[in-house]
Amino acid sequence: MQKTDPILAEVIAKRLQEIREAHKSTKEYVLHRTGLGISDYERKVKFPTLTSIAKFCKLYNLSLDEFFDGIDYPKER
Repeated sequence: MQKTDPILAEVIAKRLQEIREAHKSTKEYVLHRTGLGISDYERKVKFPTLTSIAKFCKLYNLSLDEFFDGIDYPKER
């Protein structure tokens, strides 16, 4: 079983939080509207599936392309 990449988890967690905060939404709002408990994603405790990211994007009327736009996979630290 492949482990989650901590660098990628950090980048995605930051993106989720940026979008949510830009819309002045709470984690509870996201949970009630989508069923996603994104707190664990934002704290990098869990890694979201592509399905979870798609649900999140639908809530904010974003395409997956828009979600991942500008995200460059960082080089190893």
